[in-house]
Amino acid sequence: MAARTEGTRSSGSPAFDMLKASLRYGAHCLRERVAPPRAKVAGDVPVNGRQITREWLTAVLCADRPGAAVESFTVEDATSGTSSRLRLRLTYNEAGREAALPDVLFAKTTAKFTQRMMLGLGNTIEGEPGFFAHLRNGVDIEAPRGYHGAADQASGRSIVLMEDLVATKGATFCTPRTTVTRPQAEDLVANMATWHARYWESPELTEHASWLKMPSVHFRTLDRLIQLRKRAEVGAKRAGAVIPGDLRGTSFDRVYAAFAASVNAADKGPLTVLHGDGHIGNTYTTAAGRMGFADWQITMRGSWAFDYTYTVTSALAVDDRRAWEKDLLGFYLDRLSAAGVKAPDFDAAWDAYRCQTLYPYLIWLYTIGRGALQPQMQPSETCLAVIERTANAVVDLASLDAIGDGTGVAPPRTGD
Repeated sequence: MAARTEGTRSSGSPAFDMLKASLRYGAHCLRERVAPPRAKVAGDVPVNGRQITREWLTAVLCADRPGAAVESFTVEDATSGTSSRLRLRLTYNEAGREAALPDVLFAKTTAKFTQRMMLGLGNTIEGEPGFFAHLRNGVDIEAPRGYHGAADQASGRSIVLMEDLVATKGATFCTPRTTVTRPQAEDLVANMATWHARYWESPELTEHASWLKMPSVHFRTLDRLIQLRKRAEVGAKRAGAVIPGDLRGTSFDRVYAAFAASVNAADKGPLTVLHGDGHIGNTYTTAAGRMGFADWQITMRGSWAFDYTYTVTSALAVDDRRAWEKDLLGFYLDRLSAAGVKAPDFDAAWDAYRCQTLYPYLIWLYTIGRGALQPQMQPSETCLAVIERTANAVVDLASLDAIGDGTGVAPPRTGD
């Protein structure tokens, strides 16, 4: 798979960066609406079906297959959220068919202004192209294959072409209403342990450090540019009915300081590749019964506990998580050890797990507390279901006491 990124980042004030980005992205969106560009060469970055052409698909999919070419294609199932999503069905010439090139693809793009503001200003636009270009093929996990990715920081345009899991594996994507059984939970954490072990303290983390951000860097960027703290506090009010009373009555200053400390702790080694957004909605079940992870937009590097805790606390019903969490953690650690990693001992791992519940709780408060410029990333009922699960984990595991507020400094308040 090829990946391309271009552009530079600003270091101005938050308000100035927001203004510059809104003008720049707005101008590009307007220009594209008035005169839609047609992608013809591999370096172009189309963002919708009208811009994709047979020539461009041939350039990005057939470059290493002599004589192969895309003869025709159709675009289906356009949906929109944090990104715009398309399904492409392709036909090839004889050389392309003989090369067994994919005839159904899933595309993710930043077609909309709000998507470009969210991913561009958050510096996450390169995450999924980078994962598929540099990391995916290095590990045998249940996750989609990638075929092409490109991002342009200046315009906020991006596209990833990947395996259509519904077509190739009969995948069903999970929601908080999906019942995750004990064997399925073990499959999820075993899958995670596989890529964590593969990249455990790997030199490749440094090699790709320009786009494999640390958790604290990523979320300070969000707080600086889109008022993470303020939106999360709004979310706590909107979700109050599903938050346990002990946590609901706790000062939000204390909760946010603990969140900041937990994110700082997630920067500490041993480091590995993080999915970064491994909640239940980004998992799927194949027709063969395997559990996998999709949507690698926020791929990062950091502590294993960041990923592990996010998946376990969002995927499992509260009672199941309470009943299984110690056994599941032991199972995960055993899988790390079996892969040749010097895994943490159980007590240290348990403490790390307790400390990392704050991120999944806060980020879903932020999601339901979104402002006008933030796209609706998840339906409210999904947000409330995950908040209820993660909030109960914060309380059950006494996470505020476990992390405290002395291991990091809360990101500055913005927009107050």
